[in-house]
This record gives sequence, structure tokens and C-alpha cells, in this order.
Amino acid sequence: MTKKMVAMVLGVFAMIAVISGCSNEAEGTSQEEEQTISYSTWANEGEPAYLGMEKFKEIVEEKTNNAITVELFAGNQLGSTAEQMEQVKMGTIEMMSSGDPGMKEIEYLSLPYLMKSNAHWGHVLGSDLGQEWNDKLVNEMGVRNIGILPRGPRVISTNVEVNSPEDLQGLKLRAPARDYYVQTFEALGSNPTPLDFGEVYSGLQTGIVEGQENPLETFYAAGFQEVQDYIINSNHMFKPAFVTINDEFFTGLSDEYQEIFVEAAEESQAYAEEKLAESEGAMIQELEDAGVTFIDPDLEPFIEATQQVRDDLGQEVWGEETYQQIVEMGQADLD
Repeated sequence: MTKKMVAMVLGVFAMIAVISGCSNEAEGTSQEEEQTISYSTWANEGEPAYLGMEKFKEIVEEKTNNAITVELFAGNQLGSTAEQMEQVKMGTIEMMSSGDPGMKEIEYLSLPYLMKSNAHWGHVLGSDLGQEWNDKLVNEMGVRNIGILPRGPRVISTNVEVNSPEDLQGLKLRAPARDYYVQTFEALGSNPTPLDFGEVYSGLQTGIVEGQENPLETFYAAGFQEVQDYIINSNHMFKPAFVTINDEFFTGLSDEYQEIFVEAAEESQAYAEEKLAESEGAMIQELEDAGVTFIDPDLEPFIEATQQVRDDLGQEVWGEETYQQIVEMGQADLD
């Protein structure tokens, strides 16, 4: 081999080494480049859903060797839920958890008595139908859901004893201004009254509204026991928080990091479920000590009274065939 050929061969090997080095460097960028991301929520510090977010932060930072730092923002610090969703769409913030999944097809799984538990939400969202919805979120909004954070079933609080829908007749009950909430409580005989959540305590105190509905942990955190005497375990809706992430950010992560984020979301859900179960007994005891009486009514009359709401809105949102499929999944035996 001539000196010229040797030089050419060595030159080729040198180029390959440089290209390989550049390729490895590029591949490692998403894993090694340090960055801080924002993860916002409506939940307050100490609530089980927020504890789940803290677990997510811990897992991501540990498994990325702190290459990714997760900054948490509690209590709507970054704006309303709608404002946070817009920020996630634009990539101003990377993640959020809220009761807004970003699309009607998912949100209306909250129809009264449609889902038996948070596990049934997971069952539906993990199905082919759930994947179809998530793909639609990605394609139309540029966001995706990578998990849920559990919340307790929604219950009713009042200053009068309620054992059946008849006891709710004409009661001014604060409910969010969404058709499925309003129609649910109209079907139960009450007078649903929209009111910003920040005004609910004073509204109960002054009699603008006579009752409200929320998960137990929200009732407890808001101090409603100071202005309400009864909690009725109506369990009329399960509505978890959705973990939503900007898709461009997510797909820009390496495969390894994407897996870390998804696994962290799963582990944070399990952790929040554990904390929710642990805290429930203590909350009930504290509320009873504060003078609140818990009522466990027969739920069948509540379920029957809201049947038309489920059927009408369910078929309107999904069509009859898909609605029936969702009903089956929402009531399935998951044991």
C-alpha cells in the first residue's frame, strides 16, 4: 500500500471517528443537558394530588441524575386552569395537573355514576379508545396526557340532613358551571348555583348558597366544616386530575427520558392513591370532631334520578355505540 493510500485510509478513519463522536454527542444532548421544567396545578400543598406531584419530581430528578429539575407550582399560582392549559399548549410551561383533560370526550367520563372508581378511569383511558383520544389531543392541541392523579369521589355538603334526592328539593347548591354538573343537580331536585370556588366559603356563610359538592379532601382543605353541618356520601362523580404535558417537549426527550416520565407518572399516581387512602380516615375524624355529621344514603335513588343525564349527554358526546362501550368499561369488575 502506497503512502498516499495509507494517508487516505487514515483520513477516512479520522472522519468516521469525528462523525461518530458528534453523533454520540447529539444523542446524549437530551439526556445530559440540564434544564428546569415547570409543573403547575390547582391543588394546594399537602393535598394527596400535590403529594403525587412531589413524588413525580423526586423520581424524575433522581433517575435523570438531576439533569432535569422539576419546579412545582401549587394553588393556581400560574393562573386559572384554562390559562395553564394555554401555557402548556404554547410550551411556556411543560406540565400541569388539573380536572381539565383538554377534550370533551375525556372530560365527560365525569358524568354522574358513569365511573365506579378512579381505577375505572384508568381502565377506560388505557383502552384503545383512550389511546385514540390521546392521539387526538396530540394532533389537535399539541399536548398529551401521561397519567392521572386520584381525587376522592365527589360528595355533597349541606346544613340540612339529606337521605334521598327528595331532601335536596329546591336547595341552592353551588356547582361548577358545566352542563353535566348543572343537569345532574337539577335531576336531583336542587337549584344548582354557579359560584367561583374562591367565593364558596363566604357564599355558604351568608346563605347565597346552602350547600356545595366537592371531593372530601377539598371540603377539608377549604375549611367548609366551619360553615357546613352535614356531608352526604353521594359519591356522584369520580373525576381525577389529569397529568398533561406539552407534546413537543415530551417527544424532544430521549426514549429513555420519555420512559422515565411515564413511569414517574404511574408511580406518582400509586403514591397519591396511597396518601389519599391514608388521609381519609384522619380527615373524617377531624371533621366529626368539628361537629360534621356524615350520612351514607342509599345511592340507588340518586343513580336512577340521574340516568337520563348520563344517557342524553353520553350519547351526544360519543354516540350511542361508544357510549354503551364506555358504560360497560365504567362498571366493569376489575378485581
